[in-house]
Amino acid sequence: MAVTPVPAFTPVPPFPPLSDRVLGIYNSKAYAFGVHMSTVFMTDLTGLASSALANAQEANLATTAAVSAAASAVTAASQAVAAANFKGVWPDLAGPLNKPACVKHNGRFWMLLNNLADVTTSQPGVSADWTSLNVGQVSTRINANTNAVAGVFYIATVPGITLSIPAGWTADDFVGGRNASGSGCFINWGAYTVSGETPEAPMSWPNRGRFNAVYDGSTFA
Repeated sequence: MAVTPVPAFTPVPPFPPLSDRVLGIYNSKAYAFGVHMSTVFMTDLTGLASSALANAQEANLATTAAVSAAASAVTAASQAVAAANFKGVWPDLAGPLNKPACVKHNGRFWMLLNNLADVTTSQPGVSADWTSLNVGQVSTRINANTNAVAGVFYIATVPGITLSIPAGWTADDFVGGRNASGSGCFINWGAYTVSGETPEAPMSWPNRGRFNAVYDGSTFA
């Protein structure tokens, strides 16, 4: 972080006391004080404000970089855990499964919290035996009306199609998309709200329009 030095203030001449009128020097001192405040002091104050602004901007950039680095570190750690303990796609598994274990289901990676006698009886996203790692986002191109699933980024390639958000989402589920069809498409949010508001049904999805939404348990935002 580059720190902009705070400029030094030029000493302000003292404002003359009334007793200086007796000595006949009151006016000259008052004039010197006034000139200093209107010129030198204002220049010093402008320099101080400029350094404060520069340091605030630099601090903001540093904070943003730190947040980004922290998020990247968390994602990298989750990915490492998933890779080290990946057991496969959940619907393909059967029989006992012990932790540590990671599976993929509905476009997301899930970490096992409890040992299972039969993995088929505990579905990620439904059972409390699993927690989402929030990694493993996949993208897919769609050319027809599609029901969205969590963790997928949809790329519309045909004009006029609708991406629908069906019921059954849980907190922290993600969905996103980009309209690459060359014309308008639609998003149907069903019974869900977006940022607490009920969207138009269906909502217009303009050409080149892009969205990323996370369900917080009550609304997409």
